[in-house]
Amino acid sequence: MLKQTDTPETVRLSHSINDEEIKYVKERKTLIKKWLKGQGIDCELEDVPNIALLGSGGGERAAVGMLGSLHQLEQDNLLGSLLYMCGVSGTTCHPDWSLNKRCDEVIQKLKGPTVDLSKIVEWLKSRKGQNRNFNLTDFWGAFTASYFMKEMNTRCLSEEAHRNSTNPYPIYSAIELEHNQMGCTKAVWFEMTPHESGFSGLGAFVPTSCLGSQFDGGTLREKRKEMDMVLLQGICGSAIADGQRNNAEVVQLIWDLLGVSFSAGIETNGQDSMMLMSGIGREEEEVCNCAPFRVVRCVSELMKYGEDPDPLKTSEVITTLGQLLKGHVSSKGEMLWNMDPESWKRTSLVERKKFIETVSLELILSSDSWAKDWKDQRCTCNDGSKYMKTTRQTVNLSITNFWIFDELWIVRNIFPLVHKWEWGTVYNFFLNITDASVPESMRLKDKIHLVDAGLKINSPYPPVLRTSRKVDLIISLDFSAGDPFETVFSAKQYADELKLPFPPVKESVREEKDHPQDCYVFEGRHPEEPTVMHMPLFNLQNCQDEEGIKEEREKYTTFQQHYGAPEIDHLLEKAKDNLKNNRDRILEQILLAVKRRKNRKSVAQ
Repeated sequence: MLKQTDTPETVRLSHSINDEEIKYVKERKTLIKKWLKGQGIDCELEDVPNIALLGSGGGERAAVGMLGSLHQLEQDNLLGSLLYMCGVSGTTCHPDWSLNKRCDEVIQKLKGPTVDLSKIVEWLKSRKGQNRNFNLTDFWGAFTASYFMKEMNTRCLSEEAHRNSTNPYPIYSAIELEHNQMGCTKAVWFEMTPHESGFSGLGAFVPTSCLGSQFDGGTLREKRKEMDMVLLQGICGSAIADGQRNNAEVVQLIWDLLGVSFSAGIETNGQDSMMLMSGIGREEEEVCNCAPFRVVRCVSELMKYGEDPDPLKTSEVITTLGQLLKGHVSSKGEMLWNMDPESWKRTSLVERKKFIETVSLELILSSDSWAKDWKDQRCTCNDGSKYMKTTRQTVNLSITNFWIFDELWIVRNIFPLVHKWEWGTVYNFFLNITDASVPESMRLKDKIHLVDAGLKINSPYPPVLRTSRKVDLIISLDFSAGDPFETVFSAKQYADELKLPFPPVKESVREEKDHPQDCYVFEGRHPEEPTVMHMPLFNLQNCQDEEGIKEEREKYTTFQQHYGAPEIDHLLEKAKDNLKNNRDRILEQILLAVKRRKNRKSVAQ
């Protein structure tokens, strides 16, 4: 078992890897040497190749694909060859992603129920209470962990420093948003390991346990609590933060979360929820009936029936919303009280969906106005002991999971963040540092913004292209949407700009983007150049033809509702097939990597 030694709480400026990673790598390579011997490959420790597995981004498609790939690598006895394991966006969704023994367990969780809203809000409240930089990434992390991965893992990455070296060394990736938008290269890619976190291109790092703490002049000034794996997932999976996507997508996800909670939180025993919405059928009410509370219930109902072709299921809610919000929202909201029931019935499903999308976005952006009663503390819905009685049953509120009050907390605390649109805010450890290698634009900033690295390169090449890691073979699993070769060409461009070794990639390969093979090998020409094995998820081998590839891509889009069990099982099999079909090719490249390692040694001598 490797132990993390005391590290100085200062900024380390160096392109070398840190001492703790060096120790881990040595221990891990000792185990890889034994694995190689079991494959009939006998070599010295210094000839053991450094092999990195990369998982690209791609939302839940990437998360499921990575799980299937890891599962098959274990089945084929190939996990023992890996030194590094790196992910971007969707492939960083598994907090224990390198622990293959948990693959089956994680797969079952993916197919299970979402995390209870009360646990989500409990985590968000804790984050807001301890963090001056509370922003949309906190919500996004909680949403991703609970809605897609079905688990709120509150362990910290630095705890992995004590892990056993039987597992590959994990590297997570993000980018600095503002410098990426400025077109920078060096001051953009941000890697996070159990020991250190920092900028791969600049060679500037701090202990991971200090990430998010305040530094001044390169020295720790105020230690802050380390981010946990939930927030890390929020950072690594926040592709939507680039500002180029419609913020209506975030709005939709928030209302979806509230809608799911509302549906799960009320047991109506068959009574139409519309009756609860409008008060019809109630003899006695002992719950706050303030406008904000009723607005949340109405919009939850709209989201629930937004895809229903029958306009009668939503016409009453539209009328109620119009009455509640008149005078409280901007001109966009006027469509509510200009929409009478008869007009609503004549609209098409497409028109109704667009209407609901516009209204739900406007309600979030104008929540300061219509949620005023809550801010003034004039309503009683903060009282968890209240309950509602109808003519036939009692509807308990907040007794078991505080579902209504959790919804209201989200409206009060998360809605305003959508208007602010701030993501990934952490304290900048470069503040007032004097070293000339750090760009002035970084030295003057109090805070930086870490977001999804897929916005730069949708696969984590930069960390393994650092010459100090001396990676010989890169196994690139590509779960991207669209062109499956874009990540390779983006990585080559990055390497060229920073003068890093990278194998040649022929432009002509792009001609196969709509009908790729299951594996491409881009061979390094020199000992210092890594070889890249690139494996697109959907290909001619597991989809038969171009039309089959197109159908799979359309079925598994990046931004969509979470997959059901049949979709997950199908996708797992596609990913497994890729690794199973290429087992021999991988072993062949490992053997060649041993030879290149020996050549590298002879060249150095």
